[in-house]
Amino acid sequence: MSNGKSEQAPGQNKSYSIIVNGRPKEVTQKKLSYLEVVQIAFPGEQPSPQRIYTVTFSNPHGKDGTMVEGQEEVIKDGIIFNVTKTDQS
Repeated sequence: MSNGKSEQAPGQNKSYSIIVNGRPKEVTQKKLSYLEVVQIAFPGEQPSPQRIYTVTFSNPHGKDGTMVEGQEEVIKDGIIFNVTKTDQS
């Protein structure tokens, strides 16, 4: 029987407003990995040894920096990611 109150703890379904390559996005994860950020920036692309992605971020509530494969970043509202790709020939 429901008492009309939410069954979930406060903040369970929080979404975060982020910017990826100048486009606003909403995510629900508290952390994003390097690969997840790349996939948001370039949906549908498969990783390739001939392609290098550079991921930088600017966090209005903390540090700025770069991400490398295997790294995760804690997400805060307003964080900005810039992702560029370089194809090796």
